Amino acid sequence: MNDELVQGAKAAAELEPAIEAFGEATGALEVVREVTGSLTDQIRYRRMVRQARLLQEAAEKIKATGLPAHAVSDKLLRSVVEEAAVESDETMQQRWANLLANAATSRGSDLRIAFPKILGELEPAEVALLEEFAARTSSERYAKKKFSVNEPGAGREMVELENLERLRLIRYARSIPTTFGGASDDDARITGFYFTRLGWEFLEACRGPSQNPADKSLAEA
Repeated sequence: MNDELVQGAKAAAELEPAIEAFGEATGALEVVREVTGSLTDQIRYRRMVRQARLLQEAAEKIKATGLPAHAVSDKLLRSVVEEAAVESDETMQQRWANLLANAATSRGSDLRIAFPKILGELEPAEVALLEEFAARTSSERYAKKKFSVNEPGAGREMVELENLERLRLIRYARSIPTTFGGASDDDARITGFYFTRLGWEFLEACRGPSQNPADKSLAEA
């Protein structure tokens, strides 16, 4: 066994208590064990380490909120843990942990089963861009706030915006010039975009529980 495998096995062994703690806290110990599985090769060692760290991070975030943890549906838990196992970017790993922590607290009923799949199809830069625009509005105004494609961040990142629109996280605002003979979608020009409800809920789900006002008020009650 080479050094990388030895180190992976050692790290996984050290993180095993985190797996047990999260599973017991949420009532899904058997599902957690099944999803993480046994370590059989180098790829699975890496996946196991990431999965264990994810569960450890999520457990710490839940504890920090002061909110009671509850069971996570098997389908959602499996989807989050399996998708997160292939993510190597640290900022994205935090978003996966946030998603799982929110699923195990009071906001769990609001989480859509599509969120893990959506996060798995996004690049770090795309999520960062979504967060950048979200910082310019609020939960009360997001649906009516139009972001111009000429604003800093939008025009230079049209590729990222295209993927966000494909996933229905944003919707484009278009200007269709009219003529005497009528109007055609072929002549439409993208002038900006709005957050969709799906996009805003997804972004909130990827924030840590303590960053959500609703969770703060519940913890203080």
